[in-house]
Amino acid sequence: MLLRKCKYYFFIFAFATCSIYSAAQIFPSNIVWEQNFGKGTSDPNVVGPPVTSGHTDFTYSNSICPPAGSYSIVWATPGQSCFGGEWIFLVHDRDHELNPLLDYGMFMLVNDTTTSTNKTVYVDTVKRNFCNDVKYRFSFSVINVDVKTDCTYGPDFPVFEYRLEDGNGQLIKKDTTRPGVAFVDPPDAKHFSTYYFDFTIPAGVTTLIPKLSLLHSTYWCGEDFAVDGIMITTQGPSVKIAFDNEPASTVVKSVCFQQNETISLTGHIDSFYTKTALQWQQSTDDGVTWSDIAGAADTTYSRSLSVPDSILFRLTAAEATNIGNPDCRVVSKSLRVEVNGIPDSISVTSNSPVCSGSDLQFNATGGASYVWSGPNGFSDNIPFPHIFSSSLSDSGIYYADILTLGGCIARDSTHVTMIGTDVHAWPDTAICKGLSVRLIASKGTSYSWTPPNGLSNTSVINPIAKPDVTTTYIVKVTDKDGCSDTAKIKITVRNSVELVAGISGTDYLCRPYDSASFNDISAGKIINWSWSFGNGQTDTTNKPPTQYYSIPDNEDDYIVRFAVTDTAGCTDTTYHITKVARNCYVAVPTAFTPNGDGLNDYLYPLNAYKATNLVFRVYNRNGQLVFETRDWSKKWDGTLRGVQQASGVYVWTLEYNDASNKKISLKGTSALIR
Repeated sequence: MLLRKCKYYFFIFAFATCSIYSAAQIFPSNIVWEQNFGKGTSDPNVVGPPVTSGHTDFTYSNSICPPAGSYSIVWATPGQSCFGGEWIFLVHDRDHELNPLLDYGMFMLVNDTTTSTNKTVYVDTVKRNFCNDVKYRFSFSVINVDVKTDCTYGPDFPVFEYRLEDGNGQLIKKDTTRPGVAFVDPPDAKHFSTYYFDFTIPAGVTTLIPKLSLLHSTYWCGEDFAVDGIMITTQGPSVKIAFDNEPASTVVKSVCFQQNETISLTGHIDSFYTKTALQWQQSTDDGVTWSDIAGAADTTYSRSLSVPDSILFRLTAAEATNIGNPDCRVVSKSLRVEVNGIPDSISVTSNSPVCSGSDLQFNATGGASYVWSGPNGFSDNIPFPHIFSSSLSDSGIYYADILTLGGCIARDSTHVTMIGTDVHAWPDTAICKGLSVRLIASKGTSYSWTPPNGLSNTSVINPIAKPDVTTTYIVKVTDKDGCSDTAKIKITVRNSVELVAGISGTDYLCRPYDSASFNDISAGKIINWSWSFGNGQTDTTNKPPTQYYSIPDNEDDYIVRFAVTDTAGCTDTTYHITKVARNCYVAVPTAFTPNGDGLNDYLYPLNAYKATNLVFRVYNRNGQLVFETRDWSKKWDGTLRGVQQASGVYVWTLEYNDASNKKISLKGTSALIR
């Protein structure tokens, strides 16, 4: 069985890593002796102290990248930062519940070199009151830290001998690693391999010498490794404990000292011993030391707790003849009871003063749960509640009951002051589509109007609005204190189709007497028309009759006024100017001089004010068409595709319909003179 633990650690940059440990390493029955190399700090660049002199053949280094032939004590390898990227990035963090002191658990990082002799990785002397009828286990965990893909001629595997001798140097048992310490493959599987053998203690032996050696080899890529968890443990039946009346997964139970609550635990041990004896233990220093609980020698244990404390409990078992010797017992995993006191490191704050309408935020710390109360019936049960749309009436005192997991309560409060500004805007009005209205807001230091549709400016106090449809504008006004408030204006557009008055009609009148026709080309849902033709006549239809004009010598034009009204009552007015021509006799000049002096520079039909369906063409002496137009005001300037044409006589043709719609065809010549 493999158990995975994942954490984030930070060096110069951040890594996400997972470490895998074998079950044999994480859950030994009972640790009689262990070398775990201590506990580090949160800083992975801090190297731990060396092991005691004489315990290893390698030289101590205080570098996180120990040089060849040396070791360092670290809780993480820097990976690519060492030796050109030869090592993996590794974090080895022991199981928290087994031994809380080993968060940031250190390990021995060894940088070996090719050698022809064996080297002692670690050796120690262990003196305990061992029992010769108890099975023990000697184990260690190791991993190859070389990057497998960098091993040009490998990979090779280091071979370790692990052995036990008594205090006189007599061998008790030994073994070697087979097939060797595996590489990390894939690279993200941080797998410490655990090796062990079981043994019994010969009678009378009270001293053991555990020894881990690296056997001589010509390793190419198997000389760099990490070692941890060198230990001697008891082996025996499985011991399990659980809180009564709690889910089986509960490993921490919290109570309040004021409630004087009684906690109870029940244990179970598999059949193994001839005569099983039990003993409950407790630890008040996070498992560093354990003490037997007097009189607690049954499968159940209960206690009334009325003093704040943090206590670990576990159940030990052994043969009845060995129960008095802690080094001969097997143990359960530990369960923790947190006896809470009144929370004292508490804090209740807010982001007051807050502008009305802004997010009013609260924050409480120091508890496991929270109960809030305040003005306007405010209540919540999270550590950081909000009033997202606050108002001036939210000023006042807010209280938080701060509870521990065990139910102990403390109360704190915070005073909230609301500030803000009162904003108004006007006018609410109705307009016809296509028209505009000026909006006005209360005075402030800055303005923001939304939506921007139809607005002349979104950041002034009085923009002009010309919406296409009925629109509600919202203005946000900010005052000198940085507080903001909003107001709304509704501009109703009365008609869905914009009303636009339009006239088409006669552009010129010829002296002394002429007629004119005018047409309605307006857009919109029109129901009323009003014409005034400038000749003293009016009309209220959308198709007025032909108008007649007796034109005096001093009249140069006539102004036609036209107003329309739609179904929404909107009106629009337009004007048409009809000019008076001196005469309307169409003629083509016999010559022109395109020299740019402003006199007779162009060739075109003169006075074609009343002509319709006009076509005017000009040909050179070779019969080539050099100019053509259907607009009599478009004039020939004597060029063809931008090239000036030669002086000479050019033939023209003119076709048009006169004022009575009679077809007229004319032909002639004109001289181009340069």
